[in-house]
Amino acid sequence: MVDAPEFTCVIADEQTAGRGRRRRTWLSPPGDGLYLSILLRPAWPSRKIPLLSLMASIVVAETVARYGIAGLDIKWPNDVLANERKLSGILVEGASVGTEAPRIVIGIGVNLNHRGFPPELGGEATSLAVECGRPVEPAEFRDQLLVIFAEWYEAARRQGEQLIVRRWQELSSYACGKPVTVTLDDEQIIGETAGLTDTGALLVRAREGELRTILAGEVSRLRRSAEPEH
Repeated sequence: MVDAPEFTCVIADEQTAGRGRRRRTWLSPPGDGLYLSILLRPAWPSRKIPLLSLMASIVVAETVARYGIAGLDIKWPNDVLANERKLSGILVEGASVGTEAPRIVIGIGVNLNHRGFPPELGGEATSLAVECGRPVEPAEFRDQLLVIFAEWYEAARRQGEQLIVRRWQELSSYACGKPVTVTLDDEQIIGETAGLTDTGALLVRAREGELRTILAGEVSRLRRSAEPEH
């Protein structure tokens, strides 16, 4: 796929080995979801490439919003939620060769018509059909998403990538003032979110007062009554 023209889109009816961040399994039964990958070759500075991940979550959220569901949110960096349960996951992978523009593949999975989930998900997942109370036509959702994706990609190219940061912060309750736990490879940070950097990194004001810049990590909502984890 990496040698195909930009905006090549590969769509699957089912994934037998669906994968999310940190190599987690993504449940992909036939006919129930949208599973697609889009190839981009953005002429962006390398430090701005992470913004594509945020842009993809905006695209999904704006597509889902057309179905009138309540409780729509985005958890950093790109988990789209409905009533605090995960509705969509996004995985961005890339490669570069010499001086050519990087090849970026954006994988998007959206739970559309799932009516049940494995017990191990513990009530953490939902679907568009569950939230809006009616079946969703995958082809219709796909076509809307691809139109919105193209519009956002062009808008960011013309108006600047900071358009993505501003819109993400408008859509996400996790942008500012959200008590969170951030799990890194070797430590855990408890604090409150304080916005995004111009490259899409998350700022967190730790309980100790230090402002931390989170480039990668697992962000979880922290209830204000919660005690620090050890």
